[in-house]
Amino acid sequence: MNLPQQWPTALSHPIHWRLAGGLARFRFATTTQLARDTADLYRNARTGVRQTIRHLHSLENHGIIQHLERRVGGWQGGSSVTIWALTTTGARLTTGTRARQRPGLLSTTFLEHQLAITEIRIRLAEITQTTGQTIAQLQGEPDCWRTYPAASGMQRTLRPDLAATITSQQFTDHYFFEADRATENPARVMRTCWQYAAYKTTGREQHATGIYPAVIWLTPTAERREQLQRYIDHEHGLPSYLFRVITMDGLETLIRNGPAP
Repeated sequence: MNLPQQWPTALSHPIHWRLAGGLARFRFATTTQLARDTADLYRNARTGVRQTIRHLHSLENHGIIQHLERRVGGWQGGSSVTIWALTTTGARLTTGTRARQRPGLLSTTFLEHQLAITEIRIRLAEITQTTGQTIAQLQGEPDCWRTYPAASGMQRTLRPDLAATITSQQFTDHYFFEADRATENPARVMRTCWQYAAYKTTGREQHATGIYPAVIWLTPTAERREQLQRYIDHEHGLPSYLFRVITMDGLETLIRNGPAP
């Protein structure tokens, strides 16, 4: 492992670089999420959390990462959690960017959404490890965004939260993921669904991969899942077969069985 020249010598343990690299991929993550992301390094989950906390504080003391205390809802149950992010120095060392990092100015709603995307990424890794499948490709924002020509001739950008390709011995499944937080009016969700439908008509994705990805809406509650499913089913003209609406608890079943209804 080749560390950046300016990387603190006191942080020479490989876990320090791995934790910082995880935050470069996720942008934001809780202590528990980071412990799960590095679970292969520890004997059990309790040891993993304890050691992760220690290593995170070392990174923080050296100015590589910073923490925010926020009360977040959804899968965290409305509890107060420690959220970690790279500092400006940490981002420069891990990604090369010189953009100033100001996570403290971000809204709790935005952070909840980002943590939900992190949760999808980590759960996909956990699920594929237990099922013997492989994450062939995982693209976060903005790498997963797709630009395409609209009917007006103007360029439009489709902005999934995450794009994933999962492979097994028999199948290769493609997905676009949307982390719904039940904060948007369903009518706005339908506009996003129409944008996915419009992008499909361009044939760009099918030309690149041979198939159009299943669009997965992940909701925080069963009630929200049922609400969005009703709207999709009753939206006149919308190709509803493109979309699946599930809660986080349904993600493993989706990955095991594939996106077919």
